[in-house]
Amino acid sequence: MSRYRFALIPVIAIALALAGCKPDEEKASGSAVAPATAEVPSSPPTLPPGAKAGPLDLSKIGPHDEAYAHESLNADEWASVALMYQSKGQFGEALSTLDQAIARYPGNAHLYAVRGALWLQLEEYAKALADLERSLELADDPGVRVNYAEALRRFDRKQEALASLDRALETNPGYLPALFNRGVLRFEMGDENGALADFDRAINIDPKAAAPYFNRAAVLWALGQKEAAIADLDAFIERAPVGAWKETARDLRSSWQEQLEARQ
Repeated sequence: MSRYRFALIPVIAIALALAGCKPDEEKASGSAVAPATAEVPSSPPTLPPGAKAGPLDLSKIGPHDEAYAHESLNADEWASVALMYQSKGQFGEALSTLDQAIARYPGNAHLYAVRGALWLQLEEYAKALADLERSLELADDPGVRVNYAEALRRFDRKQEALASLDRALETNPGYLPALFNRGVLRFEMGDENGALADFDRAINIDPKAAAPYFNRAAVLWALGQKEAAIADLDAFIERAPVGAWKETARDLRSSWQEQLEARQ
């Protein structure tokens, strides 16, 4: 392996779980960061438009004021109110709404999944793990398994995280968040060939998605396939939206090109 180290950032399916999306309704997006020597943006890329919750249309769930107090809402509608708060960055209100909803519907897997995903977003990993475990006890779901794997990963329980992602892919073999995250996890565990296979497959499923090219470039560079790695960075730059990650890719490509030319 190359002496250059890479830290790959996985996709977190928070928005998918919060929005209650089905696995085949959303595409993964995310990225690997550059080698440790490169400047890294402060946060990973977001999921594509439509994956993150938007403002709630309150007209669809009836009156909504202090007197109404959510009393007639079903579990999914409670989750929608929490999503409204989450989309505005009002996380305390979102959590309070979910606490009330779970008190009313203690056997609803989706509510635990939503709250677990929100805890994961807030980097409260122990709380996330507990809620996501409870959700999976009530109902298995590939999106929840992606988040559960990420929570496990935060406690260095990588074998269990891998098993969770494997299970998600058994349920839905084309589920890109699970496939992408498994590639990241395999790379972290030293299985570069397994990681490469996952990113290859992700690209075959959705060749237009930018993120898998960035992570595959990191794996290829680590495996010594320098020219192929640079080609994947070019593919990422072509597909990625304008932003810090695109600039990171351009800087990394320049660095790799200089190193490649210096060795020739």
